[in-house]
Amino acid sequence: MSDEHVSRRKALTGGAAAIAGVTAALAVSSVTRSAHADNASDAVQLNAVRTRAYEIVAVYDQAIGFLMPMPDGATGAALLAHFRQQHRDEADRLGTQITALGGTPVTEGSINAPANPTGFSRSIANYLKYASNLERQASVANVARLNSIGSKDAAELVAAIVGTQTQHWTVLYLLVRGIAQPGAMAASMLQEIVPRAFVSIEAAPMVSLTSVADLTFTA
Repeated sequence: MSDEHVSRRKALTGGAAAIAGVTAALAVSSVTRSAHADNASDAVQLNAVRTRAYEIVAVYDQAIGFLMPMPDGATGAALLAHFRQQHRDEADRLGTQITALGGTPVTEGSINAPANPTGFSRSIANYLKYASNLERQASVANVARLNSIGSKDAAELVAAIVGTQTQHWTVLYLLVRGIAQPGAMAASMLQEIVPRAFVSIEAAPMVSLTSVADLTFTA
């Protein structure tokens, strides 16, 4: 089997895993939850999600600073900047929910970028791989946290965030595998790549996919 066939199969497998991850997150969030949720425990779980978001932001700060000056790095830097803003939007909404639960949100300034992983060296490809890994790890960890969250609103928020993180991973994974290419059209339409920071938030539809119209068909 050729390398191209292998990479395409991996991409398709990755896409299926992404869809499964989103579906699992949304399914868990819809489970009937106790009316006596432990607000303090839920606030701790949401702070863990917020901390992970800020860790990704810190790594993206480093990546963008490295990629931006490079001739072939501008599109990748712009894409990561788009994703970085979505992570900040998610962290902001998490902070609001944590406060509503009586907790104290962790601040962005208190969170440092994690140490570079083993074998990492600074390059365009490696930063995109690192970003892909971080998004996957965050989405998997956050799905697991859903089992420990008692508040329906908190669980739905985390599920909505997992959906977007999984979309980030899918886009980055396909770029790294060479299945998708960051061409001129993509560079001019970055806001349309993962267009919203959340999958669905009833109280704020304009920042979720519920505000994105279905694509129209051509004759």
